[in-house]
Amino acid sequence: MTKLTISFAGGSGLAGFPEFPLDLAREIQDEFPAVTVKLVQDPSSEQRTSELTDTNILYAVRFNKKDFAVCKQLKWLHLTSAGATHVLFPEMVASPVLVTNSRGLYGIPIAEHVLGIMLMFARRFHEAYPFQREGKWARPEMLSRFSMIRELHSRTAGIIGLGSIGLAVAERCKAFGMRVIANKRRGGVRPDCVDDLFGPNELHRLMTESDYVIVCTPLTKETRGMIAEAEIQKMRREAVIINVGRGAIIDEQSLIQALKTNRIAGAGLDVTDPEPPEPNSPLFDMPNVILTPHYSGIRSNYWFHSSTLFRGLLRQYLNGERMDNLVDKNGGY
Repeated sequence: MTKLTISFAGGSGLAGFPEFPLDLAREIQDEFPAVTVKLVQDPSSEQRTSELTDTNILYAVRFNKKDFAVCKQLKWLHLTSAGATHVLFPEMVASPVLVTNSRGLYGIPIAEHVLGIMLMFARRFHEAYPFQREGKWARPEMLSRFSMIRELHSRTAGIIGLGSIGLAVAERCKAFGMRVIANKRRGGVRPDCVDDLFGPNELHRLMTESDYVIVCTPLTKETRGMIAEAEIQKMRREAVIINVGRGAIIDEQSLIQALKTNRIAGAGLDVTDPEPPEPNSPLFDMPNVILTPHYSGIRSNYWFHSSTLFRGLLRQYLNGERMDNLVDKNGGY
Protein backbone atom coordinates (compact mmCIF):
# COMPACT_ATOMS: atom_id res chain seq x y z
CA MET A 1 0.00 0.00 0.00
CA THR A 2 1.34 3.42 -1.00
CA LYS A 3 1.40 5.97 1.81
CA LEU A 4 0.66 9.60 1.04
CA THR A 5 1.44 12.16 3.73
CA ILE A 6 -0.09 15.63 3.55
CA SER A 7 1.79 18.03 5.81
CA PHE A 8 1.45 21.80 6.07
CA ALA A 9 1.11 24.67 8.53
CA GLY A 10 3.01 25.03 11.78
CA GLY A 11 4.63 21.63 11.71
CA SER A 12 6.32 22.39 8.43
CA GLY A 13 7.90 25.57 9.76
CA LEU A 14 5.69 28.07 7.93
CA ALA A 15 3.74 30.00 10.54
CA GLY A 16 0.43 31.38 9.35
CA PHE A 17 0.02 28.98 6.43
CA PRO A 18 -3.51 27.53 6.51
CA GLU A 19 -4.17 23.93 7.44
CA PHE A 20 -5.15 21.49 4.73
CA PRO A 21 -8.90 20.82 5.02
CA LEU A 22 -9.82 17.43 6.43
CA ASP A 23 -12.71 17.09 3.96
CA LEU A 24 -10.36 17.40 0.99
CA ALA A 25 -8.02 14.78 2.46
CA ARG A 26 -11.00 12.43 2.77
CA GLU A 27 -11.96 13.12 -0.84
CA ILE A 28 -8.45 12.18 -1.97
CA GLN A 29 -8.69 8.99 0.07
CA ASP A 30 -12.06 8.11 -1.45
CA GLU A 31 -10.84 8.79 -4.99
CA PHE A 32 -7.62 6.78 -4.57
CA PRO A 33 -8.43 3.74 -2.37
CA ALA A 34 -5.09 2.11 -3.24
CA VAL A 35 -3.35 4.91 -1.33
CA THR A 36 -3.27 5.39 2.43
CA VAL A 37 -3.72 9.11 3.05
CA LYS A 38 -2.28 10.54 6.25
CA LEU A 39 -3.11 14.17 7.02
CA VAL A 40 -0.71 15.61 9.58
CA GLN A 41 -2.45 18.62 11.10
CA ASP A 42 -0.24 21.21 12.78
CA PRO A 43 1.96 18.78 14.72
CA SER A 44 5.18 19.40 16.57
CA SER A 45 8.24 19.00 14.38
CA GLU A 46 8.92 15.67 16.08
CA GLN A 47 5.45 14.34 15.29
CA ARG A 48 5.76 15.44 11.71
CA THR A 49 9.15 13.80 11.35
CA SER A 50 7.82 10.50 12.70
CA GLU A 51 5.16 10.44 9.98
CA LEU A 52 7.74 10.92 7.25
CA THR A 53 9.75 7.79 7.98
CA ASP A 54 7.56 5.44 5.93
CA THR A 55 5.83 7.81 3.53
CA ASN A 56 6.12 7.20 -0.19
CA ILE A 57 4.53 10.45 -1.37
CA LEU A 58 4.76 13.79 0.41
CA TYR A 59 2.46 16.69 -0.45
CA ALA A 60 3.97 19.67 1.32
CA VAL A 61 4.98 23.31 1.27
CA ARG A 62 8.39 22.86 2.92
CA PHE A 63 11.05 20.15 2.84
CA ASN A 64 14.61 20.25 4.14
CA LYS A 65 17.69 18.09 4.60
CA LYS A 66 16.45 16.84 7.95
CA ASP A 67 13.19 15.70 6.37
CA PHE A 68 15.08 14.02 3.55
CA ALA A 69 17.27 12.12 6.00
CA VAL A 70 14.26 10.45 7.63
CA CYS A 71 12.24 9.90 4.41
CA LYS A 72 13.76 6.51 3.67
CA GLN A 73 10.79 5.38 1.56
CA LEU A 74 10.11 8.62 -0.30
CA LYS A 75 9.49 8.27 -4.04
CA TRP A 76 7.80 11.55 -4.91
CA LEU A 77 7.70 15.03 -3.37
CA HIS A 78 4.98 17.41 -4.53
CA LEU A 79 5.41 21.08 -3.65
CA THR A 80 2.62 23.62 -3.40
CA SER A 81 5.08 26.27 -4.54
CA ALA A 82 5.97 27.06 -8.14
CA GLY A 83 9.64 27.41 -7.18
CA ALA A 84 11.63 24.36 -6.15
CA THR A 85 15.14 25.63 -5.46
CA HIS A 86 14.58 25.46 -1.70
CA VAL A 87 14.42 21.65 -1.86
CA LEU A 88 17.14 21.08 -4.45
CA PHE A 89 20.01 20.48 -2.05
CA PRO A 90 22.71 18.08 -3.33
CA GLU A 91 21.28 14.99 -1.64
CA MET A 92 17.87 15.52 -3.22
CA VAL A 93 19.30 16.25 -6.66
CA ALA A 94 21.40 13.06 -6.57
CA SER A 95 18.47 10.91 -5.41
CA PRO A 96 15.84 9.17 -7.59
CA VAL A 97 13.03 11.03 -5.77
CA LEU A 98 10.66 12.73 -8.20
CA VAL A 99 9.88 16.38 -7.51
CA THR A 100 6.84 18.18 -8.91
CA ASN A 101 5.79 21.77 -8.40
CA SER A 102 2.51 23.67 -8.65
CA ARG A 103 3.24 25.48 -11.88
CA GLY A 104 -0.01 26.84 -13.26
CA LEU A 105 -1.63 27.39 -9.87
CA TYR A 106 -0.43 30.94 -9.31
CA GLY A 107 -0.71 32.76 -12.62
CA ILE A 108 -4.03 34.50 -11.94
CA PRO A 109 -3.40 35.79 -8.38
CA ILE A 110 0.19 36.85 -9.06
CA ALA A 111 -0.78 38.61 -12.28
CA GLU A 112 -3.51 40.54 -10.46
CA HIS A 113 -1.02 41.37 -7.69
CA VAL A 114 1.37 42.77 -10.31
CA LEU A 115 -1.39 44.88 -11.86
CA GLY A 116 -2.30 46.17 -8.41
CA ILE A 117 1.27 47.36 -7.82
CA MET A 118 1.42 48.94 -11.27
CA LEU A 119 -1.82 50.82 -10.67
CA MET A 120 -0.63 51.99 -7.26
CA PHE A 121 2.42 53.59 -8.84
CA ALA A 122 0.56 54.91 -11.88
CA ARG A 123 -2.26 56.49 -9.87
CA ARG A 124 -0.12 57.22 -6.74
CA PHE A 125 -2.57 55.39 -4.46
CA HIS A 126 0.20 54.64 -1.98
CA GLU A 127 0.77 58.39 -1.56
CA ALA A 128 -2.90 59.35 -1.34
CA TYR A 129 -3.84 56.77 1.28
CA PRO A 130 -1.74 58.21 4.17
CA PHE A 131 -3.54 61.54 3.76
CA GLN A 132 -6.85 59.73 4.15
CA ARG A 133 -5.62 58.19 7.41
CA GLU A 134 -4.84 61.72 8.61
CA GLY A 135 -8.40 62.82 7.80
CA LYS A 136 -7.13 65.18 5.12
CA TRP A 137 -8.67 65.92 1.70
CA ALA A 138 -5.28 66.29 0.05
CA ARG A 139 -6.25 67.55 -3.39
CA PRO A 140 -3.49 70.21 -3.53
CA GLU A 141 -0.89 67.68 -2.42
CA MET A 142 -1.94 65.14 -5.04
CA LEU A 143 -2.24 67.76 -7.76
CA SER A 144 1.34 68.70 -7.02
CA ARG A 145 2.17 65.20 -8.28
CA PHE A 146 0.49 66.00 -11.60
CA SER A 147 3.49 64.97 -13.70
CA MET A 148 3.78 61.64 -11.87
CA ILE A 149 0.17 60.52 -12.27
CA ARG A 150 -0.34 58.51 -15.41
CA GLU A 151 -2.28 55.68 -17.01
CA LEU A 152 -1.04 52.21 -17.93
CA HIS A 153 -2.48 52.51 -21.43
CA SER A 154 0.25 52.85 -24.07
CA ARG A 155 3.04 52.20 -21.55
CA THR A 156 5.45 49.31 -22.05
CA ALA A 157 5.47 46.28 -19.76
CA GLY A 158 8.65 44.23 -19.99
CA ILE A 159 8.23 40.73 -18.62
CA ILE A 160 11.28 38.67 -17.68
CA GLY A 161 10.27 35.02 -17.78
CA LEU A 162 7.31 33.99 -19.91
CA GLY A 163 6.15 30.88 -18.09
CA SER A 164 2.61 30.47 -16.81
CA ILE A 165 2.93 33.45 -14.45
CA GLY A 166 4.62 35.72 -16.98
CA LEU A 167 2.04 34.83 -19.59
CA ALA A 168 -0.82 35.63 -17.20
CA VAL A 169 0.79 39.02 -16.53
CA ALA A 170 1.20 39.62 -20.26
CA GLU A 171 -2.46 38.87 -20.97
CA ARG A 172 -3.65 41.36 -18.37
CA CYS A 173 -1.21 44.07 -19.37
CA LYS A 174 -2.36 43.72 -22.95
CA ALA A 175 -5.99 44.09 -21.80
CA PHE A 176 -4.99 47.46 -20.31
CA GLY A 177 -3.81 48.62 -23.72
CA MET A 178 -0.12 48.32 -22.92
CA ARG A 179 2.69 47.40 -25.24
CA VAL A 180 4.00 44.07 -23.95
CA ILE A 181 7.53 42.84 -24.50
CA ALA A 182 9.02 39.74 -22.93
CA ASN A 183 12.27 37.90 -22.43
CA LYS A 184 12.30 34.10 -22.63
CA ARG A 185 15.32 31.91 -22.16
CA ARG A 186 14.34 29.36 -24.79
CA GLY A 187 12.63 31.61 -27.30
CA GLY A 188 9.70 29.91 -28.97
CA VAL A 189 6.46 31.08 -30.55
CA ARG A 190 5.39 34.61 -29.63
CA PRO A 191 1.98 34.62 -27.91
CA ASP A 192 -0.65 36.99 -29.31
CA CYS A 193 -0.58 39.08 -26.12
CA VAL A 194 3.15 39.80 -26.55
CA ASP A 195 4.21 42.45 -29.08
CA ASP A 196 7.92 41.58 -29.09
CA LEU A 197 9.61 38.44 -27.77
CA PHE A 198 13.30 38.84 -26.96
CA GLY A 199 15.89 36.13 -26.57
CA PRO A 200 18.08 35.49 -23.51
CA ASN A 201 20.80 37.82 -24.79
CA GLU A 202 18.48 40.80 -25.17
CA LEU A 203 17.84 41.57 -21.51
CA HIS A 204 19.39 45.04 -21.76
CA ARG A 205 17.07 45.90 -24.61
CA LEU A 206 14.06 44.93 -22.51
CA MET A 207 15.32 46.98 -19.56
CA THR A 208 15.81 50.01 -21.81
CA GLU A 209 12.39 49.92 -23.47
CA SER A 210 10.20 49.14 -20.45
CA ASP A 211 8.18 51.48 -18.24
CA TYR A 212 7.51 48.52 -15.93
CA VAL A 213 10.04 45.71 -15.64
CA ILE A 214 8.30 42.64 -14.21
CA VAL A 215 10.46 39.77 -12.95
CA CYS A 216 8.60 36.45 -13.22
CA THR A 217 11.46 34.06 -13.91
CA PRO A 218 12.35 31.24 -11.46
CA LEU A 219 15.56 31.34 -9.47
CA THR A 220 18.26 29.20 -11.07
CA LYS A 221 22.02 29.31 -11.36
CA GLU A 222 21.58 31.40 -14.49
CA THR A 223 19.05 33.87 -13.09
CA ARG A 224 20.64 34.47 -9.67
CA GLY A 225 21.83 38.08 -9.68
CA MET A 226 20.90 38.53 -13.34
CA ILE A 227 19.61 42.05 -12.64
CA ALA A 228 22.49 44.00 -11.15
CA GLU A 229 23.86 47.52 -11.49
CA ALA A 230 24.51 47.30 -15.23
CA GLU A 231 20.96 46.16 -15.94
CA ILE A 232 19.35 48.70 -13.62
CA GLN A 233 21.37 51.48 -15.24
CA LYS A 234 19.67 50.60 -18.53
CA MET A 235 16.23 51.40 -17.09
CA ARG A 236 14.38 54.65 -17.74
CA ARG A 237 14.33 57.13 -14.86
CA GLU A 238 10.53 56.97 -14.71
CA ALA A 239 10.49 53.15 -14.80
CA VAL A 240 9.39 50.81 -12.03
CA ILE A 241 10.70 47.29 -11.39
CA ILE A 242 8.42 44.64 -9.89
CA ASN A 243 9.70 41.31 -8.57
CA VAL A 244 7.36 38.35 -8.04
CA GLY A 245 10.02 35.77 -8.87
CA ARG A 246 12.66 35.39 -6.17
CA GLY A 247 14.59 38.05 -4.30
CA ALA A 248 18.03 36.80 -5.30
CA ILE A 249 17.34 37.44 -8.99
CA ILE A 250 17.94 41.15 -8.31
CA ASP A 251 21.12 42.42 -6.68
CA GLU A 252 19.44 44.19 -3.79
CA GLN A 253 22.20 46.65 -2.96
CA SER A 254 22.29 47.88 -6.55
CA LEU A 255 18.52 48.26 -6.47
CA ILE A 256 18.53 50.15 -3.17
CA GLN A 257 21.20 52.54 -4.45
CA ALA A 258 19.18 53.21 -7.62
CA LEU A 259 16.06 53.90 -5.53
CA LYS A 260 17.91 56.19 -3.11
CA THR A 261 19.29 58.32 -5.92
CA ASN A 262 16.02 58.27 -7.90
CA ARG A 263 17.85 56.60 -10.75
CA ILE A 264 14.59 54.69 -11.22
CA ALA A 265 11.10 55.69 -10.10
CA GLY A 266 10.23 52.79 -7.88
CA ALA A 267 10.13 49.11 -7.00
CA GLY A 268 7.33 46.73 -6.08
CA LEU A 269 8.79 43.76 -4.23
CA ASP A 270 6.87 40.68 -3.12
CA VAL A 271 10.16 38.85 -2.61
CA THR A 272 13.49 40.04 -1.20
CA ASP A 273 16.98 38.78 -0.49
CA PRO A 274 17.30 38.04 2.35
CA GLU A 275 13.69 37.20 3.13
CA PRO A 276 12.43 38.70 5.28
CA PRO A 277 14.59 41.83 4.98
CA GLU A 278 16.74 42.77 7.93
CA PRO A 279 14.80 44.94 10.44
CA ASN A 280 16.96 47.94 9.54
CA SER A 281 16.61 47.46 5.79
CA PRO A 282 15.99 50.77 4.00
CA LEU A 283 13.32 49.03 1.92
CA PHE A 284 10.84 49.45 4.80
CA ASP A 285 11.12 53.25 4.80
CA MET A 286 11.66 54.16 1.16
CA PRO A 287 8.73 56.16 -0.25
CA ASN A 288 9.30 54.73 -3.74
CA VAL A 289 9.03 51.09 -2.63
CA ILE A 290 5.88 48.99 -2.28
CA LEU A 291 6.77 45.96 -0.20
CA THR A 292 4.49 42.95 0.24
CA PRO A 293 5.55 39.91 2.34
CA HIS A 294 5.61 37.18 -0.31
CA TYR A 295 1.90 36.55 -0.57
CA SER A 296 1.20 37.37 -4.23
CA GLY A 297 0.31 33.75 -4.94
CA ILE A 298 -2.46 33.50 -2.34
CA ARG A 299 -5.83 32.96 -3.97
CA SER A 300 -9.41 32.26 -2.97
CA ASN A 301 -10.37 28.56 -2.68
CA TYR A 302 -6.65 27.86 -2.51
CA TRP A 303 -6.83 24.28 -1.30
CA PHE A 304 -9.46 23.30 -3.86
CA HIS A 305 -7.24 24.50 -6.71
CA SER A 306 -4.10 23.01 -5.16
CA SER A 307 -5.65 19.59 -4.49
CA THR A 308 -7.19 19.48 -7.98
CA LEU A 309 -3.75 19.94 -9.51
CA PHE A 310 -2.28 17.34 -7.14
CA ARG A 311 -4.97 14.75 -7.89
CA GLY A 312 -4.17 14.94 -11.59
CA LEU A 313 -0.51 14.29 -10.85
CA LEU A 314 -1.34 11.48 -8.42
CA ARG A 315 -3.45 9.78 -11.08
CA GLN A 316 -0.54 9.98 -13.52
CA TYR A 317 1.87 8.62 -10.90
CA LEU A 318 -0.29 5.63 -10.01
CA ASN A 319 -0.90 4.83 -13.68
CA GLY A 320 2.81 4.92 -14.43
CA GLU A 321 2.40 7.85 -16.84
CA ARG A 322 4.86 10.70 -17.36
CA MET A 323 3.89 13.36 -14.88
CA ASP A 324 3.16 16.98 -15.63
CA ASN A 325 4.99 19.62 -13.58
CA LEU A 326 8.11 17.50 -13.11
CA VAL A 327 11.00 19.63 -11.88
CA ASP A 328 14.35 19.36 -13.65
CA LYS A 329 16.39 18.88 -10.49
CA ASN A 330 19.62 19.87 -12.23
CA GLY A 331 18.10 22.81 -14.06
CA GLY A 332 16.34 24.10 -10.96
CA TYR A 333 12.80 24.49 -12.32
